[in-house]
Amino acid sequence: MSVLSLHHWETHQEQGVRELRRVASGPVVLFTCDPEVSGSMWLMKDYLPEVADLDRRIFPDIERLATWLGGRTRIDVIPIPRDTCDWMLMSFWAHPERVLDASARNATSGFARMSTDVVERVVASVERDLHDGTWDARHGHLRKLDEYDAGLRLVVSTKT
Repeated sequence: MSVLSLHHWETHQEQGVRELRRVASGPVVLFTCDPEVSGSMWLMKDYLPEVADLDRRIFPDIERLATWLGGRTRIDVIPIPRDTCDWMLMSFWAHPERVLDASARNATSGFARMSTDVVERVVASVERDLHDGTWDARHGHLRKLDEYDAGLRLVVSTKT
């Protein structure tokens, strides 16, 4: 099992996933992120494209994971509830105010991997757009949702 760790395996992703499948007698379970979906979230699309670009480089795409695993692979979408207690970057989907909270930003690897200049630019832009109503005009409908697909995926592989 791997829980949101594949993107930290750097150049050993394929080797590690194949080894999980080789040694596991039962299912292999990967909780990961689909970077194409997460990259379309308002935060990455409108304010922080650097994280979307980084995620596309460091998260293996879901089809590649299925190939590495072989066997039968099931992929489940895991929506993020509005009231999730985990403040990972994808949980900001209905809470743009979290971008303004340094402790919330600092709890995410996305912001942690960005330069101070990028973080300051994003904070200033989100703060401005919240203050003048631009954010709500573009994305306020998200505040009415109970959950949102921000790209989390549960990949379950069983041997054939």
